[in-house]
Formats: sequence, C-alpha cells, structure tokens
Amino acid sequence: MGQCRTINLPKYAIGTQHSLKAWHFGQPGAAPKVYIQAGIHADELPASLVASKLLGLLQQVDAEGRIRGEVIVVPVANPIGLNNVTLRSHNGRYHLPSGENYNRGFADVSDAVLEAVDGHMAQGPAQDLALVRAEIGKALAAVTPLNEAQGLRLELMKMAYDADIVLDLHTDSDAEMHLYLDEDHWPGAAGLAALLDAKVVMFARASGGGPFEETIAWPYVRVREIYGADAIEFPLTVVVEFRGEFDTSHHLAAHDAEALYRFRVVRGAVAGKASAPAFTGMASPFSATQTLHSPAAGILVFTAQLGEVVEKGQVLAEIIDPLAAPGEEVAGQIKAAGRGRFFARANQRLAWPGEVVGKVQCEKPLPERKGKLLYD
Repeated sequence: MGQCRTINLPKYAIGTQHSLKAWHFGQPGAAPKVYIQAGIHADELPASLVASKLLGLLQQVDAEGRIRGEVIVVPVANPIGLNNVTLRSHNGRYHLPSGENYNRGFADVSDAVLEAVDGHMAQGPAQDLALVRAEIGKALAAVTPLNEAQGLRLELMKMAYDADIVLDLHTDSDAEMHLYLDEDHWPGAAGLAALLDAKVVMFARASGGGPFEETIAWPYVRVREIYGADAIEFPLTVVVEFRGEFDTSHHLAAHDAEALYRFRVVRGAVAGKASAPAFTGMASPFSATQTLHSPAAGILVFTAQLGEVVEKGQVLAEIIDPLAAPGEEVAGQIKAAGRGRFFARANQRLAWPGEVVGKVQCEKPLPERKGKLLYD
C-alpha cells in the first residue's frame, strides 16, 4: 500500500518549520511515472479535496497490485500558504514575506541542461530522454533556495521533473472546469479533458513568470526545439482548474477523483479497462483568452451568465457607482473582445480599476495578447 514521506522545508522563523507530505504508490523508478500535486495556491481548496479522494482510490488499487509504474500524490503542495490567514481572511496565493506568487519563479535549469547534453545526444530516443532527465536532476540538485518559498518550489520540482505525466491541480474563483496544457499534447490529452468534462482547454507554453507545469516541461521543450520533436518525449504537464473556490462538495470531489483515476487506467498507469468520451468543449491558444479588467471602481454586476457563448462586443458586466445620480450610475462596461465562452469570473463583487474580474476563451487569438500572458 502507499507510503507517506515527510519532506521538511527550510525554516523561516525560530521554532517554526513547515513540511510536505508526499504519498508514493507503485514501484519507485518504474514507468510510467505520474505526479499529482494540489493547492500550490493554498486557498484553492477544492483541488486538495479532490487529491484527498484520489488517495483512497490509489490505496485500494495499490493493495491489489494494479499500479503499473509509480504514482506520487502531494495533496497539500503549499503548507506555508495554509497559514496565510489575516483577520479571518485566507490568501494562499502569495508568500507574505516576499510578496511572490507561490506558482511563479520555479527554477529554470534549461540552460544548464542544454550545455550538459551538448555533444551527447543522438544515442536514441530512450537513451537521450534518460540523459536529459539525469541532467535536469543534477541541475536541480545544484540549486540553493534562499527562503522557504523557494525551498518549497524546489522540492516539488525534484519530485516531478522525471515524470511522464504531471498534473497540477488548481481552482479558479468561480468558473467552469478548464485546463492548461502544451499544444503539442493536443489532441492526445483530449481524453483527460473529456473525462473531467472540461469546458475550455488553453494551449500554454512560455506564458511568463515561471509557473510550475510550464517550468517542468521547459528543458524538454528546448531540447526538442534544438534536436527535433522526435528526439525525446516530453512530459504531459497539465493545470487542472477545478471550477470555483466554493465548489467543495463530496459529490464533485469524488466525481473528479474518479475521472483522474480513469485517466490513469486509459494511459496504462493502472491495470484495468476504461475509455474516455469525446471532448465537446472549446480548445484554443492561451493568446485567445481575454482577461477581463474592471475599468472603474464600484459594484460589479455580471450581465452574462457563466458558461454562456458570447459574441464580440457583447456587454459581460457593468460597474455600478451607487453614489452617482440616477441614470448615471453605470461607471463602466466590460465587453467581449471576440466570440467565445465566458468561463470564469470573480467571486468578489467590489471592483476597482484594473482588477481582473473574469475570463472569456475566444475562438481565435487576440492581437493584444502578446508577451507575458499570465497575471500574478
């Protein structure tokens, strides 16, 4: 049955130390390796609830000897952020001492890896993949974290860098199920999206800021860019956004855990029979994602429904100034930049200028979506 391992993080304060709990199933070092973590943004609790439900399923199949390869599950990937409670308000997105987003700034070791493999490739896909993985491991071992947040990121990378499948479980504010993944894995990963009943899939690579799943894949991506797409396989790294922060029901969590389990069966990581339905949602580049910003301060009122297919120019929300004269209370409107699906929105109704209040996945890339695509 599964074994739980404790990983102590660097101490930040005298008398205080946080630790990670990682559950290991199957045979260490065996393929395929699947790595799952939840809650790097510690206030995104539905993700950790799903991971908790998944542990029970994996315990059972591991006891039956049905796990092929290795599975690692970290149900709480950010114990530091669980302490970020101030005046009964929990903000697990940012490291309070540094102000850093916990899911940014993961160590990019791709330059060191490219230098190390130069002149040693072309031994065959399996040998070259083993070489790249070994050099990533060496490069990560040489990284020295300067604080507990960096130490946390490093330990997560050390567990995930050599996995075949990496699932980073998150939760949006108020949203439909959606995924982020590399376009080179599409439509191969459509089965995962369909099993989870995802409504939107975004193709993301080098989005800016160094998030976990993109940084894990980045050395492999750069090797493939130089030596060719057939040189090595690269991990399927996926961000799964489990709807909204208030969707913490046993029913939804059990459904989602079962979907993740079935995906492992489909991919051969667990012995058994399972199939995936057809994907019926929207899949397009991350550059087609319109991030909705409030143009003014006031009360946020959505005029479009979550999940609605919207048209270019359609008003999605209004900002209401309750101090304005009658007939002049609309301080601003937010409109769709293109045809798409209104799939995510803020769960807070106080708006201020520039605040992100929602997302629309458009059918085509938007001209203004260039450079850094992720917001902090």
